[in-house]
Amino acid sequence: MTDGVGITNTGLPAVVKQPNLYQAETIRQVQARAESISQDTSPEERDGLRRLNQILDQDRPLRDNVPRGFYLNIKI
Repeated sequence: MTDGVGITNTGLPAVVKQPNLYQAETIRQVQARAESISQDTSPEERDGLRRLNQILDQDRPLRDNVPRGFYLNIKI
């Protein structure tokens, strides 16, 4: 079987992601939690993230005299 590039697919097993042995234990714990918890975002959160990305894409510094939650107001 070919994969469209001209290389025959030999049915090799998928590459298993090896943990980085040099990472701190706390980083591994955070990554494990992030991979196992479903992260559903509400429409309001998606709109807020889209707005924040648009503001950051303007390559201007953020204002520092705005109230908390002005740029992104989500519940964690």
